[in-house]
Amino acid sequence: MTAIRTGTDLADVDDVVRGIAAHGERYLARVFTSRERADTGDDPTRLAARFAGKEAVVKLLRPARTDTVPLSDVAIVLDADGAPTVELSGAAAALAASIGCGPIAVSLSHERGLAVATAVALTDH
Repeated sequence: MTAIRTGTDLADVDDVVRGIAAHGERYLARVFTSRERADTGDDPTRLAARFAGKEAVVKLLRPARTDTVPLSDVAIVLDADGAPTVELSGAAAALAASIGCGPIAVSLSHERGLAVATAVALTDH
């Protein structure tokens, strides 16, 4: 049976700023892919939108409490037209395959220090 799955998340830009200030490159490398960093120029507002996008995708995938899905396994990157798209690897890709997840669409927005994202996909489960 085909099902629609959604995930939504809200991120605070100041949390990203604090993460960078406290942990620098270690934080950036743990959470964001090199492509995401290139797409955003490491701008905290745009990174916060990517963070919200990653969390929205993980919510859509619904991992078990015992499953670990590293945020770096979910990449929110720009396509040739500049629209955000989702690329999965590792545990996120395996989980998506296990539920028959089709392509994941994502929408990002940011304003007044907050970033929001919504992810939507069709699945077999």
